[in-house]
Amino acid sequence: MKINEVTDNYIKELELIAKSDVQKSALNFFKERGLPHTKMEDWLYTKVTDVVPESFKLAKTDSAKEIESPLGEYSLYFINGAYQAQMSKLPSEIQLETISTNDLSIADYLDDTKDIFGMLNASVNSSILKIKVPKNFVQEAPITIIHQATEANSYSTPRIHIEMDIHSQCNFVEIFQGADDLNYNQVSVTNFTLKDGAIAKHIKVQTEGNLAFHAGSVNATLKRDANFKSFTFNTGAIKARHNLQVKLLEPGAEASVDGLYTLAGKQHCDNFSLIHHDAEHTDSSQLFKGVLDESARGVFTGKVLVDRDAQKVNSEQLNKNLLLTKKAHVDTRPQLEVYADDVKCAHGATVGQMSDEEAFYLQSRGLSKERAQKLLIHAFCADAILKIEDTQIENYLSNILFESFEKNVFEHLEQGQ
Repeated sequence: MKINEVTDNYIKELELIAKSDVQKSALNFFKERGLPHTKMEDWLYTKVTDVVPESFKLAKTDSAKEIESPLGEYSLYFINGAYQAQMSKLPSEIQLETISTNDLSIADYLDDTKDIFGMLNASVNSSILKIKVPKNFVQEAPITIIHQATEANSYSTPRIHIEMDIHSQCNFVEIFQGADDLNYNQVSVTNFTLKDGAIAKHIKVQTEGNLAFHAGSVNATLKRDANFKSFTFNTGAIKARHNLQVKLLEPGAEASVDGLYTLAGKQHCDNFSLIHHDAEHTDSSQLFKGVLDESARGVFTGKVLVDRDAQKVNSEQLNKNLLLTKKAHVDTRPQLEVYADDVKCAHGATVGQMSDEEAFYLQSRGLSKERAQKLLIHAFCADAILKIEDTQIENYLSNILFESFEKNVFEHLEQGQ
C-alpha cells in the first residue's frame, strides 16, 4: 500500500479519536504533511512503509506487570503508553499531575509542528502527564521512566512534560522496551522546560524488541543559565527515529546533545537534531557515535541554527561512525546555519572501519588480533558513554551495550567473520 493511502487510513481513525481543540490542531498539522516518505528533506534516508501498519490502532491498556527499576527506588511506569500510578514512586517534593488537553492549546506544547509523529502523538492524547520539579530542589539519584509495550500491530503514545523550576536539578533515565518477535509501534514525546539556572539530564535508552518501530521526540527550552544534557542510546528496534530539538532562549544557557547507536542485522536508526541558539552567550556541543555491523544502516542529521542577534555563541558538532562490515552503511549530514558574525562554530563527520594501525599497535603489545579489535570497538563506544558523567548510569548502559550488541559482535570476531 502506498504511503498516501496509509495516511488516509490513519486520518480516518485519528478523526474519531481527536476531541479537544489541541488534539484537532495537532491532527491538522499531521494532515498537512501526512506520514513521512523519502521525498521529504528530513526523511530523505528513512522510509516507514515497511514497518508501520496499514491502519492506525491505539494499544489497549494492559494489566500492570512487575517491572524492576534498574537504577533505584524512584520510577514512573508506562504500559502501552498508559501511566501506571500504582507502580510508580517519586520524591515527595516533586509534583505529578495529569492535565486534560481540554485546558491546553497547541502553544502550550514545545513540539515542532513539523514533527509528524509528534503531531500524531498529540492528536490522540486526551491528557498529558506533567512533572514539576520545585525551585532549588536537587535530586541526586536518577528517576527512571520505564515504557513497556505488549500489544502487536498497535501504537503506544506516551506524552510527558517536565518543568524544572529555578535552580532545580534532576536526572531522568527514560527506558523503552518490549518483547522480541512482537511488531509494535512506540511513538513518544518528552518535553522539558528549564527555568533560570535549572539543570536537567535526560538519558534515553531505546532497547525495543527486534520487530518494533520506535519514533520518539525530545524537546527542550532553556532560560537564563539553564543547563540541559541529553544522551540518546539506541540498540533496539528494527527501525528507529529520534527527533531532538533544543532552544537556547536566554544568555548563559548551555546544552550537550550526545548519543550512541549500535546496530546489527537489518536495523536502521535515524537521529535528527536541531539546536537553536536564540540568544547571545549560549553554548552547545554534540557528539553522536555509531557502530554498525552486518547490513545495518545509520542516519545522522544534526543542525545548529544561530540567530542574527545571537553573538558570542560557542557550538561544536561531531558525528563519528565505525563500520564493521562492507554491507553496513551510514548517511551523515552535520549542518551549520549561522546568521551572527561573532561566533565559534564547528562541525564534522567521519565514517570508517577499524584502524589497522591501532590494531597492529595493540598486537605488538602482545594482544591477539581478536582481542585488539574488541578493545577498539569497546573504546569507541565508551568514549560516547562517558559523556553522561554519571558512573551509575554509565555502568548500566555498558552492561546493556555488551548484552545487546558487543557480545554478538565479539563472537563474530572470534569466528573470523
